[in-house]
Amino acid sequence: MLLFAARRAVTFSTMLRIGVVGCGRVFERFHLPALDRTPSLTLAAACDPDSRRLEWISRHAPHPAAYASLDDLLAAPDSPQALLILTPPATHAELAVRALDDGVHVLVEKPMALTAGEGRTMVDAARRADRVLQVGFTRRFRAPNQRLRERLGHLGRGTIRWIRFELAFSTVGWNALSAFLGDDSRGGGVFDDVLSHQVDLVCWLLGGAPDEVRATVSSGGAAVSAELRFGGLVADCRAAHGRYRDRLVVELADGGVLEATGSRFRHTGSAFPALRRRHAMLMDRVALVEDHLLRRPNVSLSSFERQLLDFERAAHGLPAMGASGEDGLRVLRIVEACRESTRHRGEWRSLG
Repeated sequence: MLLFAARRAVTFSTMLRIGVVGCGRVFERFHLPALDRTPSLTLAAACDPDSRRLEWISRHAPHPAAYASLDDLLAAPDSPQALLILTPPATHAELAVRALDDGVHVLVEKPMALTAGEGRTMVDAARRADRVLQVGFTRRFRAPNQRLRERLGHLGRGTIRWIRFELAFSTVGWNALSAFLGDDSRGGGVFDDVLSHQVDLVCWLLGGAPDEVRATVSSGGAAVSAELRFGGLVADCRAAHGRYRDRLVVELADGGVLEATGSRFRHTGSAFPALRRRHAMLMDRVALVEDHLLRRPNVSLSSFERQLLDFERAAHGLPAMGASGEDGLRVLRIVEACRESTRHRGEWRSLG
């Protein structure tokens, strides 16, 4: 937290002019409110093939220049220096490469692409252009997860006995305009929508990639169980589309437990695990209700705001903690290995 506070204190002589490609629900619910809270960034341009969404944004933002295509946006004399790519996942690779080749920094929503091959083309384009490519894994910017990473950094991986990570998103009422959510072939299934967050966060917490993985999927495809093996340590990830839950538990060799939920971090004993789980879920929901009643930014909005500030730092050539293109590519490879494992009765798949 102190590290992030120090980063936020940095000021820049010029505002970063940013554009958005894809003005759908994720922009409406998360990125635009975060931009409104980030005065050092100005929304200079919006791009969407749906004229109704461009009309909508003209009523909800300080009138950014509107374009029907990315080519039109990039050809404009006052085109932005950075882009948020928030379109359906199947379009990410093509749009990101086009923007990077034009010399624009890119923050792309997860999953960064549908395949590791597409992800590699994006990373290569960023390297050629010497531009920033970040992937939207916002859980890195949640205060409980940052505190957990700091604590693990002090303790060392050798002190960890096991990790269990439960994460579920509700798709009820989301109404994605392109209707890709829930469709695994289009990047909207549990693997890309939920498990990818867990994979990135666990790798970030432990400072590297697993040696091998295995996974199983429920008959209806609404839940995935994946194990990531880091040497002798296994991280057990349970991902689902369903009632919201977010709880990451690290049991230590001395019997202590580190626990991070969406809103809280604590270091407790190992007694009464079932009671501890119910208490953690209850307190997480209480915190969300309190944020709503007191009109405070909730944990999601705060993490998107911090991600934007971090992206701004990266665009100015300063150290950043957001997921790089290489990090996003690592996630794609791990998720692909998990998918492959499900086609082979949950066998371990090596990432070497």
